[in-house]
Amino acid sequence: MLKVQDDFLIKRDQKVAEAAPGEGGTFTYFGPSGVQDRFRFLVVREEGDVVSVQPISDAKFKVGLDAWRWKEREGGSPETYIVVKTTPSRVDLKRFK
Repeated sequence: MLKVQDDFLIKRDQKVAEAAPGEGGTFTYFGPSGVQDRFRFLVVREEGDVVSVQPISDAKFKVGLDAWRWKEREGGSPETYIVVKTTPSRVDLKRFK
């Protein structure tokens, strides 16, 4: 007999709720290097020079390519990041120095 906490439907609902946070989420803007196009990404984790974002269907990342990061939606100057790792649920980027 399954316990309520082991029910896969409950676990699936918890994952969906964690993946779509409310207004409290931290967002950043990335775009292809050399282009002013910006896409909004949810920041999953940020530690030092490494930032992990949740992928979106409008923008694709490939390991080894660089991307520009903006802190704000418009204006400002971008920082260059290198794509280190991609998974279906996360993209890891490292600041290029």
